[in-house]
Amino acid sequence: MTTTHRRQLPKASLLALGAAGLVAGASIALFWPRPSEFRLTVLPPGPVSPDFRLVDFDGQPRSLADYRGQVVVIFFGYTRCPDACPAALFKLAQVMKRLGPASAQVRVLLITLDPERDTPQLLKSYVTAFDPRFVGLSGTTAQIDHAAASFYVAHFKAPTSNDYYAIDHSTATYVIDAQGQRRLIGAMNTSIDDFAHDLKLLAGRLKQGASP
Repeated sequence: MTTTHRRQLPKASLLALGAAGLVAGASIALFWPRPSEFRLTVLPPGPVSPDFRLVDFDGQPRSLADYRGQVVVIFFGYTRCPDACPAALFKLAQVMKRLGPASAQVRVLLITLDPERDTPQLLKSYVTAFDPRFVGLSGTTAQIDHAAASFYVAHFKAPTSNDYYAIDHSTATYVIDAQGQRRLIGAMNTSIDDFAHDLKLLAGRLKQGASP
């Protein structure tokens, strides 16, 4: 017969652990807005978002870690998208205007799902036409597929006539906090007011020097 012995922590250690837990909980409550304060879909707390290795339209290597300390808004699309992509980017451009000074704490990224046709020059002229602060990211097909999969973005080529193709893709907008965690998801029907409200909450925490 085997007896399992469990090592008991001293009472003082248990009290210390409990106090530490209370302090951590108080810190989260102080620095992170309550879920009820948000209007977008709130994601449950989790690990830091998977990083990506891409390049921007100026040829500079970029990863999600490069944008730590900022609120990051990510949309996956492509320049030849006929409707969803320009609608989403136009809305985000209006959101940036609505944010005013708080927009300095926000970075909007378009990750192309069409690296074969979206050249750096095309990507730059496209995204900056909506807002000169927007950044377009690209990479190899494998890198794009990896980035999309890490955000659960579905996409596939849909052949049309004359060897032309469109890309069917999901249209969620992802909001990453300053610590690199996915916090919120917006949809195509999310209003400018709701986006601005939630981004201002996150940007306000950064301005106060707080860590979510």
